[in-house]
Amino acid sequence: MVGISHHTADVGLRERFAFDPAELDVLLARERAAGRNLLLLATCNRCELYWSGSNDYQAWFEDFARGRDARLAEALVRVDGVAAVSHLFTVAAGLDSQVLGETEILGQVRRAFDAARAAGTTTREMDAIFSSALSTGRRIRRETSLGRHPASVSSAAVEVAARECGGIGGRTVLVLGAGEAAEGVLRSLHQCGAASVSLVNRNPDRARALAAAWDASAHGWDELGGLLPTADLVFVATGASRPVVSAAQLAAAAGVRAEPLVTMDLSVPRNVAPEARQVPGVHLYDLDDLQRLCCPAAGAPAAALRDAELLLHEELARLDQQLRGLAAAPRLAELHRHGAEVAEQEAARALAQLANLSDRERLIVKEMADRLVRRVLYPVSRSMREE
Repeated sequence: MVGISHHTADVGLRERFAFDPAELDVLLARERAAGRNLLLLATCNRCELYWSGSNDYQAWFEDFARGRDARLAEALVRVDGVAAVSHLFTVAAGLDSQVLGETEILGQVRRAFDAARAAGTTTREMDAIFSSALSTGRRIRRETSLGRHPASVSSAAVEVAARECGGIGGRTVLVLGAGEAAEGVLRSLHQCGAASVSLVNRNPDRARALAAAWDASAHGWDELGGLLPTADLVFVATGASRPVVSAAQLAAAAGVRAEPLVTMDLSVPRNVAPEARQVPGVHLYDLDDLQRLCCPAAGAPAAALRDAELLLHEELARLDQQLRGLAAAPRLAELHRHGAEVAEQEAARALAQLANLSDRERLIVKEMADRLVRRVLYPVSRSMREE
């Protein structure tokens, strides 16, 4: 694995590594045509390449960064072998996230895996590793206390916003977007008892369906200018590739208010112009601020982490056995093919010397030869798998 994450790169650097679906399709198709295997995990908090084999994607990643005018410096992380597999398991389990135990990353890993498999850029070993990582993530959420109170970046953003403005209850809230992050915000607002929530999106049908599910009102993008001055809290998560809310828009909205306009930008690339931080009356927070304010590891029970890590190590050991079996499979197949040939040859030799046997007796001779070969090969096969 080679890549960057929120541990080493701020949001300004991470947004330079955003991939849209078309770019991902082109990348995977090119690698498939070249006979190489590759999986790209690109989220708001990380951009990581996973692969196996002799090709080395670190140089490609560094060239890609230069092409996007991104200076990696110490932000680039590279891990190989068992360390790379362990890292993936930790990511899928939500133990490497900004918000410890968050649930959204599991779906993001699954979609990255599905995309690579559909493009034909995975191997049998990669399929086994990613399937096991996803299974482990689900098991940790099911069997430990990390899954009893599921967290997400969206729920953490609502929690921080409520803290910053003294509660959600009587506030007027505006949510921009209709994707997974925006839906997570709506869900958390609903659970907090927010009474006045407006959802703005360019797709009116999607906005209406999502708003109805969480007791919000739906609005078109052309209504944004009128809604901003009435909002106390703004959550922006549109998935756009550039800022969709300008500093001037927020300045105009803040200018008619007595209290600060709290704005949470949950997108990478950022959807709110960063210069809005300098606007009087606007309190703008991005994902880096969320990580700083949320203190994701502070409230995590030590027992929950210990249980999760024990499960993770157990599943890694199980995967190790599976991969050893895959590694031994070609040699085992060849050994058993040779054994079947020996059994057939020896049965034919014996039958040639036993002329007056019935069909049933001839079948018994063949079955005996097969059974003898299998009994000899069984301990050999077991030994090969273990080694």
